[in-house]
Amino acid sequence: MREVLADGVELYLGDCREILPTLGKIDAVVTDPPYDAITHAGARTRVGKNGAADNVASIHFSSLKASSFTEISRALIERSRRWVIMTCDWRHIAAAEAAGLPLIRFGVWVKPNGAPQFTGDRPATGWEAVAIFHRDDAVKRWNGGGSRAVWTCVSPRGEHPTQKPIELVGEWIELFSDSGETVFDPFLGSGTTGVAAVKLGRKFIGIEIEPKYFDIACRRVAEALKQPDLFIEKPKPAKQEAFL
Repeated sequence: MREVLADGVELYLGDCREILPTLGKIDAVVTDPPYDAITHAGARTRVGKNGAADNVASIHFSSLKASSFTEISRALIERSRRWVIMTCDWRHIAAAEAAGLPLIRFGVWVKPNGAPQFTGDRPATGWEAVAIFHRDDAVKRWNGGGSRAVWTCVSPRGEHPTQKPIELVGEWIELFSDSGETVFDPFLGSGTTGVAAVKLGRKFIGIEIEPKYFDIACRRVAEALKQPDLFIEKPKPAKQEAFL
């Protein structure tokens, strides 16, 4: 199923592994693939009513093993003209680099409201890894100058259990793509990447396998397209700082 919401804004319901070969080149990929069960149980958070993080370990996730992550990353790099930005398990990054993928940087998203270690027997994980790939045969260029690949931003409570902050995704889109270019998210979820992309004047292609979240994504992106003022109003940047 394909929904064309505007010129250059397309959302697909289906498996990205089947749809990706039918697409042409895209300029940049910004996505959040499903992690392994360990990562979801220990690092994913949601924000409670009082600002506290809720444990979402009981939520079922369809997860990728490191080998599958490497395979999908390679396919996305081949399809992209330049950058591929993916939140992931840090072990996936190590596996992808060992497999020879063109990893440029291991980035970090620091989460001030990350879940505590409920067992109390070790420190909690308060960050998520960000894999930053770039095609070997293209000139490296981004809009961040000499800034660090470390972002600090709280996790939101949204319509998807692993929804990313729009401020964070919006900054990645600004940093790794230019106005008018096409941003691609093969793991669309509730559509945050699409919302941020159209608000920032990018074209967008997204794929989601779950009908429930595909419908939510279609609604959210359509609503963003109806608010032209937001094309000018950029999301507030996530805080960038040294990672100690």
